[in-house]
Amino acid sequence: MLALLLAPLLLLGAGCTDLQGSGDLDYVPGDGQVHLVDTGERGDAVDISGTSLQGDDVDLGELRGKVVVLNVWGSWCNPCRKEAPLLVEAAKQLGDKAEFVGLFARSNDLTAALAFEREYGISYPTVDDDGESLLKLGEYAPPAVPSTVVLDDRGRVAALFSGEVPSTTTLVQVVEDVAAEGD
Repeated sequence: MLALLLAPLLLLGAGCTDLQGSGDLDYVPGDGQVHLVDTGERGDAVDISGTSLQGDDVDLGELRGKVVVLNVWGSWCNPCRKEAPLLVEAAKQLGDKAEFVGLFARSNDLTAALAFEREYGISYPTVDDDGESLLKLGEYAPPAVPSTVVLDDRGRVAALFSGEVPSTTTLVQVVEDVAAEGD
């Protein structure tokens, strides 16, 4: 049972998407694909809450009624550095259409995480995750860092970017499409 619970953490802890694998740990890097989830196939709302890097409470349940972009990242991850400006730009372009929340994976150096946020101008909250939040994503728990999950206005997984977000335009379009479902 414990191995089942720790599997996503082991996968996450194996590295980030610029690796080609990790031998016997069965790490699978992000495939660079956008996986869309049909409305009828979406599971229950994702209930993630925690403390931000700045010490504030963050609760995705309070964001129901809005599309949420949940980005899983690490300050140690080079692909995360590459995609950070794309996420910041997407957040600006989308404005009130979506809420952005980060999920800091492999919480081991908060100083580096705060420096990362300052360097890239990340103004949205980032939950300091000990791995439990990833487990709450169930079958959509990303096996790679970075990964981005788009939640619909009911808090259900609507899309998963496995690996880096390919472009600001792609992320904005997916979020706008998900937001239009609620109209």
